[in-house]
Amino acid sequence: MSRPLLLAVSLEEIQNRQGRMSEHVLYNTWRGMKERCLSVSCIAHKRYGGKGINIHQDWIDKTRHFKHKRWSRGFCLFLDYIEKNLGPKPLGFSLDRINGNYDYAPNNLRWADPSLQKKNQTVKNRTGYKYVYAVTGSSKWQAEYKNGKERIHLGYFITKEKAYSEALAHRLETLWPKNL
Repeated sequence: MSRPLLLAVSLEEIQNRQGRMSEHVLYNTWRGMKERCLSVSCIAHKRYGGKGINIHQDWIDKTRHFKHKRWSRGFCLFLDYIEKNLGPKPLGFSLDRINGNYDYAPNNLRWADPSLQKKNQTVKNRTGYKYVYAVTGSSKWQAEYKNGKERIHLGYFITKEKAYSEALAHRLETLWPKNL
């Protein structure tokens, strides 16, 4: 029997939960989620478990599944949720928390492409100036801010101080009531 490209186990084996758990296409997703949230030695732990992000308790259960003896109950329950609620993993997509401040839990997961994942990330501004960001691969500084959901890009500047002063001037000009 030939194997599907994305899976190391056949569809029949998946439905019957046969074969090794680690051969399932979602195993590394599940394992990575557990490592980020539960393992203090994981590099990403400070951004997940260290911030209080947890995993739905049933998905952590290490006991063997009553029907699929070779697989853990937690992984089987995770798969059941994904299969019933999110469907198969689209090519190029990964699991994403809808609200990044909440746990890996039912109703807070979706499949997301890299651009949606990027929009959902927390960007840490390390410039010391609000609205100013370093331009990757350049010595310039970018000034921008959000007005509601709209991102206002103000341009690139030689110094971060100039970028900051432009951002403040633009915000005052556009957001300050003109009839005072």
